[in-house]
Formats: sequence, C-alpha cells, structure tokens
Amino acid sequence: MGILALAADERVADININEDELSVRLKDGRTISVPLAWYPRLLHATQEQRANWKISGAGYGIHWGDIDEDLSSEGLLRGAPAARGSIAVTDSENRQGVKFSAELSTMETLASGVEDSDTDKGILDHLIDGEEAATELVEVLSWIESQTIDFTSKINKHTANIDRLSKSSGKSLARDFKKVVLLAASDMNTFSRRVDEVLPKFKKSTKTLDESYSVYVQSADPESQGGVEGIHKLRTSLSGMLEVVNPAKQNIRLFRDSTLSIRKQNMNKELNKAAERQSITLESVLSEIEEVESFALRISFLIDERFGHSAAN
Repeated sequence: MGILALAADERVADININEDELSVRLKDGRTISVPLAWYPRLLHATQEQRANWKISGAGYGIHWGDIDEDLSSEGLLRGAPAARGSIAVTDSENRQGVKFSAELSTMETLASGVEDSDTDKGILDHLIDGEEAATELVEVLSWIESQTIDFTSKINKHTANIDRLSKSSGKSLARDFKKVVLLAASDMNTFSRRVDEVLPKFKKSTKTLDESYSVYVQSADPESQGGVEGIHKLRTSLSGMLEVVNPAKQNIRLFRDSTLSIRKQNMNKELNKAAERQSITLESVLSEIEEVESFALRISFLIDERFGHSAAN
C-alpha cells in the first residue's frame, strides 16, 4: 500500500503469536499474517519474551524489549523478512572470509625459523588466535557493510517520500508526513542497536590481531628462510584484509554523511535523536576501522624494522 493512501490506517491494534505464525491486526481492520521463521529473534524467543511487546513509532511499529526486536506495519505489509540481527555472511562475504582464512591457514607451516618465547603461549597459539580474530573481523565488518547498504536504501526511500510529501497537499498530509518520519527514525534506531551489538567483537578482534601478530613478528628469526617467508605471507594477508576494510570504510562514511545531512534538516524531534544516535554509531565504526588501518601500519613498520625489505618481495 502506498504511503499516500488516505483511507487506510496502518497503525497496529493488536498482535497474536503462536509457534509458527505472527499475526498483526491493524486499526483499519486488516490482519497481516507472516511466518515466524522470518523473524529469528521471535522464533527463538520464549513465550514470556514474545508476550512482552508494546506498540511504538506512533502506532506504526512493534517493539519487543526482551529480545530487542522491532517491526513496522509498513514492512509487514511489504512482506519483508527482518534484516539480519546476528552476524550471518552472504556467499560473497563468505568468499572474502574464506580467501583471507586460506591465506592464514598456511601459517602453521611457518613455525620453523621462530625463536622460542618466554610467554605461556607458543608461537602457534598466537597464530591460531590471530587467524580466528582475522576471520571474525572480516565477518563483522562485512556484516556491518551489508547492514549499511541495506539501511542506506531504506533511508533513501524515506527521504524520497518526505520530499514528495513536502510538495503535496491534503487533509492527512501532517499525519502521513509524521508516519514517514517516524518510520525513518525507527529504521535508524534499529540499525544503531544492531551495529552497537557487534562493535565489541570488532574491538576485541582488532586487539587480538595486534597482540598476536606483534608477537609473531618479534619472535620470527630474520636469519631464517622460514622466518622471512612467514613474514612475507603475513604481509600478504594484511593486504588482503585491507582490501575488505577500504571499500567498507567508504560505504560507511557515505552513510555517515547522509545521516548528518538529515540531522541538519531538523525535521522532527524523534528523527533528530535517531540521526544523532546513528551518526555516533557510524563514527564509532569508522574509528574502529581506523584502528585496523593503524594496526596494519604498525605491523608493517615492525616488519621493516626487524627484516628491512627482505620480506617485502
């Protein structure tokens, strides 16, 4: 149903959930029924968690506080399954992670030419920790980028509808305008919540990468062929990681700039707050990406310091 249709009232009146289906009754009498499998958080929630819901977004949304799930009547009417609320990579993203993991999987053979360490962990322990952290980092960043692309499309649609309404006239114009603005705010808040959930994993992965590969570089023997070859492969793996980081940073920065532009328009209190929150979240992501880039530079300088350019080719 188009957002300018004046006869329909798409506000939520009531909902019903069983083990297989979510049914939502709207104020205009219509009932929307969708498979519960479309919304994994609801599917795996307990009966008590499902029952703890409230109407949000001026009547056009539903919020489950215990599981941090938000749905809108507009999305239900479109028949749109929920955006992914947990990390799940697409085939394309998985190929990037597999490629990066494949570059690191040979690290186990590079333990030769490494000096003994006095720490509790052996060199292979650090390499395994680094491999796991690198894989998680690529997955998290790829997921954030996919969410950014998905929500950029949603926000662009809301913005286009706002522009269209600003040039229209009619009795229900104010209500229609507020509806679109609140839907935009709801989408922004959903994006911020979901990204904020995975940012600690991003930070932890970056820290583990830094610590693990710093130990490896400091322990590798510059006089050993195995040490030199290992450093060369590590440098190659860093380049592969940055190939994932750089385009993600570009997309996230563009979304940040778009969010700041919406905030500057000062259209609505709820939208202002959502845009402010989203801009803070995106700034946090960009800050973490810069930490990854800084880590890669530090490791490169450390390699040059210990090995010169012997491991560069």
